[in-house]
Amino acid sequence: MKRLVPACLVAAASVAGLQQAPAGAAGVPSTGQAAAHAAPQAAARSGVPTVALTFDDGTADHLAVAKMLARRGLKGTFYVNSGRLGSSGKYLTVPALRAIARAGHEIGGHTLRHPHLSDESEDVQRSEICDDRRALLKMGFAARSFAYPFGDYDETTKQLSMRCGYTTARGINGLYRPDSCRACPVAEKLPPVDLAAVRATSQTRLPRTARTLEGFVTRAQQEGSHGLVTFVFHEIKNNPKDQYATAPKEFAAFVDWVARQRKAGKIQVKALGDLVGGKVWPVPDEM
Repeated sequence: MKRLVPACLVAAASVAGLQQAPAGAAGVPSTGQAAAHAAPQAAARSGVPTVALTFDDGTADHLAVAKMLARRGLKGTFYVNSGRLGSSGKYLTVPALRAIARAGHEIGGHTLRHPHLSDESEDVQRSEICDDRRALLKMGFAARSFAYPFGDYDETTKQLSMRCGYTTARGINGLYRPDSCRACPVAEKLPPVDLAAVRATSQTRLPRTARTLEGFVTRAQQEGSHGLVTFVFHEIKNNPKDQYATAPKEFAAFVDWVARQRKAGKIQVKALGDLVGGKVWPVPDEM
């Protein structure tokens, strides 16, 4: 599939005052493809899998999650719906989200209100994706990475996510599962095959235990993969009836293991935006 490139990669300047790409990452790639950035190439040359810990929906428990990661020297990517921040006590407040960013974590876009994008018109999709990113940029967050709500998208959605200025857009599946996707790759390639549809692990209907989560990484290690293993988390809470929730005890055991693997040089752990690299571009006026 042809790679999609943010239209704003041809812009002359990044958003003033926002966090820039990591030191050493390329700016605008001469080939016109965002995948040519140095960051994913360097990760692939590391000789070990790269793990990305991502968290969807911006629920209030993610402030404690961010602190858990920081204590272990790990970075995460937190995908938030700007239109729901601070609402109903369930979602992060803007000050809490700023605290997460100050701790070194990445803040990414997840639309304004979390719709099924492929069910919406192009105009609604554009508003949900672009206006959400505008809001995050206005708050001072370097929003380079996007995640599709429900993992739901079509070709229009993919095009819009790139044209709104994101350098990656993450799905919710596409990598190996022991029950339903045994022929799938154990890790995403670096650079990703499709920057507008970065593949991830799927734990839906699997036991959300530390052992299950570790298995996705150890399989990549056993196969000698130098690629990317992306995890998608939602709420970290004790609720066995919620198929998307992960129990705090199991999550803590998993990130402890991830931290040990990282310290031993057996994996890298990076935020998706840092992995791909590049500058933070404004949303084009026409979007």
